[in-house]
Amino acid sequence: MTRLSAAILVLATAASAQPSRISRAVNIQQRHTLTGHLNPKARLENDQGRVLPSKKISYVTLGLAQSDTQQADLDQLLAEQQTPGSPNYHRWLTPEDFAARFGVSEEDLSKIRGWLQGEGLQIAAVARGRNWIAVNGTAAQLESALQTEFHTYLVNGQSHFANATDPSVPAAFAGIVRSIRGLNDFVQNPPNEPRVM
Repeated sequence: MTRLSAAILVLATAASAQPSRISRAVNIQQRHTLTGHLNPKARLENDQGRVLPSKKISYVTLGLAQSDTQQADLDQLLAEQQTPGSPNYHRWLTPEDFAARFGVSEEDLSKIRGWLQGEGLQIAAVARGRNWIAVNGTAAQLESALQTEFHTYLVNGQSHFANATDPSVPAAFAGIVRSIRGLNDFVQNPPNEPRVM
């Protein structure tokens, strides 16, 4: 590879890299609450109290949001992929292509990963598209990291666990960590049952 082609490759990579959106220090005392994360089956009348701190909870997944610019670009691409005659018609992206255009930056991902590991959580998986990260840990570790409590709920004669309050993340991650899945073990209703919202 010549020096010129190497320089072009470096410039192209830098141009396609996502800018960091976490612009302030990660202070775990300053929090951003993620609303809408309470399961409707986890009702007060079914609450049996806190789970054991040592309870293992696996694959809690933090969904990572695109910036407004990325979201607009993604919406346009999705429309073009479905429009015959468009240069992007049926041109699908690899997970790595998706990450380069629509994922969080490597720097932001590193900061989120560092916070999670600093809370004692084990990284279970990171999406190749850099749009989610999953962790494993104990109830105590997740309660500390997400500033929530996990309780046991007795519903229809079966014991379940769920978060009792909406979780939060450091305020530095507001707008980037958009959702958290795996905070309870309630399964979705079968297709023939009415859905509880």
